[in-house]
Amino acid sequence: MIKRFYIMRMNGVLVYSKIFTKEQFDDDIMIGFFASLANFSREALQSVIKDVDLGQDNKVVLFEHKDEKLIAVALVNSSDNNDLILEVLNDIMHDFIILFSPDYEPDKLNRNEVENLIESNVKRYTSSSLIQRLILSWIILVPLSIIITILNIMATSYYFQYSYLENRLYTQEELITEVIPEAVLISTIVIIIVFILPNLIQGYIVLDRNFAYLNSIIYMIIVLVAYFNSTEPLFFYVILYGLPWAIFTSLVFAHIGYRLGSRRKIVKIK
Repeated sequence: MIKRFYIMRMNGVLVYSKIFTKEQFDDDIMIGFFASLANFSREALQSVIKDVDLGQDNKVVLFEHKDEKLIAVALVNSSDNNDLILEVLNDIMHDFIILFSPDYEPDKLNRNEVENLIESNVKRYTSSSLIQRLILSWIILVPLSIIITILNIMATSYYFQYSYLENRLYTQEELITEVIPEAVLISTIVIIIVFILPNLIQGYIVLDRNFAYLNSIIYMIIVLVAYFNSTEPLFFYVILYGLPWAIFTSLVFAHIGYRLGSRRKIVKIK
């Protein structure tokens, strides 16, 4: 989430600034720090440093436009994706230069135009609220879980009922050494598949690691309860065996979805 936004000249003169949150920062100190940081990195590294972690969930991201001798700076949450913020700053700077080049005197800028320019670019990259994201994730998860669970149960039951149990009678030893191990293998694969797509999607939508994990656990419980209540007793042990895989797969793909989503959207906290 963007907390502060600045456009500065290379020499540290402020051209424009915008406050997005109520957090208290001393803008004069911040601007001086950004200018010093940009100049130092330019002298030492021949290019402006792109980001610096300030601690306390704050991070600064800098975008330099060498031709116009301007720097766009954003103060953001530490969890925000650097490449995404740089993309936002690049778009803002591009539109800003088209509108106002070559005169960037602060008192000559149309602030309403700058406000609209910044807000439209930031809004395009910003997610909806957390509550809206959670609701949307379950609007997708509920029907998806029903469809996947039914298909999973039907496919597994059909395979073992018609491929094995009706063709011949198995001894107790054969059930233990042949049927159950194969049931474990197939059901484990099925369980992994069942939990990949839904958790990838919900993690991508929720954009909050903790809530993505919580969603994945709730989803897993719903699916497994439905599975327990809809299969023969034999499959209880099969599913119980596959439970560690279900948990692992759920959390891993919820995290992958979250990481993918955070590269596409700036997370709106509230």
